[in-house]
Amino acid sequence: TLFPYTTLFRSVKCCFTKTLVPEQMQMGGGGAFAELAGPNVFVKQTKRGCLQELMGCEAKTEFMISTMEAKENFFLYALEESTCLMRFICNGNRPWTMNVTQGAQAGGPLVGSFERPFRCPMQTFKCCCYQELLSNGPGGPNGNIVETMWFCVPQFDVKRPDGTTEWKVSMPTCIGGMCVDIFAEGLCNCRIPFYVFTPESGTSKDEKVGYITKIWGGLGTELFTDAAKFEVQFPPAATPDSKARLLGAVFLLNQLFFEGGND
Repeated sequence: TLFPYTTLFRSVKCCFTKTLVPEQMQMGGGGAFAELAGPNVFVKQTKRGCLQELMGCEAKTEFMISTMEAKENFFLYALEESTCLMRFICNGNRPWTMNVTQGAQAGGPLVGSFERPFRCPMQTFKCCCYQELLSNGPGGPNGNIVETMWFCVPQFDVKRPDGTTEWKVSMPTCIGGMCVDIFAEGLCNCRIPFYVFTPESGTSKDEKVGYITKIWGGLGTELFTDAAKFEVQFPPAATPDSKARLLGAVFLLNQLFFEGGND
């Protein structure tokens, strides 16, 4: 009986919480964009804070990034910066900053960052307060990933710094875009796909130019932690800056759909 009141309390707390967006950080030379020169990446979330999550409080997300061909040779590391209070109260729509550094662990040169501003919870028929992630690179702002108005299947636009849409990200659909195509990746393989499409195309599996797919992490990992694994195939026409924006899309999708057992 207390659940509706608890949810209302958390929403009010979030709305009156001031989100501080840090000033543009100074990046090192080269940067993550130069590192993202290959056709794909493998993004592995660690089991950081698994005991904390079992007690009901979302832990800071931590990712290690490699290629799909050499999954254990991590060359980028990403760690969320947010407060414990925000993770407990706002969870799936909390604000944070994700710093990406070179190497397989914290302490390497800073090569890029992503800023997640606070937004009202995700829902259909919403005309404002879209979920969003801002990408920052060595030379300044590098575009954003933003939710668009949707009715049946959530969809996101990946935008360049000038505001033009470069890609759209959506689960594959069928029946004229009204339903998720649950057969797109086959059956019984525990793969959850979000495909990358050009702005002009539809969202059927035959029209994809890349993909972001959550893969099975193992029984223990899936049951007792929020740690997720993603395979990302970049579109052939993607530049390093474009690939960085799609990497940011992984972090946003993970928070919206795969934290707290929501997958």
